[in-house]
Amino acid sequence: MAIILIGFASSGKSATGDAVSQATGMKHVDLDRVIEDLYERRYERRLSCRDVFKDLGICGFTELERDALHSLTGMCDTVLSTGGRTPMCEDNRAFLKSLGRIVYLKCGIDTILMRMKDKGYPQSMGGSAEGVRAEWKVRDPVYSEFADIIIDNDEMTPNETARVIQESI
Repeated sequence: MAIILIGFASSGKSATGDAVSQATGMKHVDLDRVIEDLYERRYERRLSCRDVFKDLGICGFTELERDALHSLTGMCDTVLSTGGRTPMCEDNRAFLKSLGRIVYLKCGIDTILMRMKDKGYPQSMGGSAEGVRAEWKVRDPVYSEFADIIIDNDEMTPNETARVIQESI
């Protein structure tokens, strides 16, 4: 069985995936790294996920993300940290459900905005706090409906969140 971590950008999916992996011995796969690796193989240059999005645009990025996700067919005993947009595609949701249990790391918008200050607001959300707020309002209900487990990790460390995940699974 796989544990699939979903949530908004800066909700702690990657750090929590590392913590769950360390606590359980399960492998951790970060979908952003899989996307970057696939992009590098296809275009012979390495870019961050944010730069891949800028380079390919929403349609090209969504296609690459889907291909990266489907390259994980059959994974088990794995913690998968998805990208924030991954569950927004209905086809991705069906595929993710086939892999394992879906855990939504739910942070409030104020926490998200505070965590994003250092990296900056994603250009895919207009590069502004208002754009991030608007996107959060669209994604939160989708994540909530899709998840098997919802964990409010607003004030939890990745290790604390990992412990709650283990207790919940």
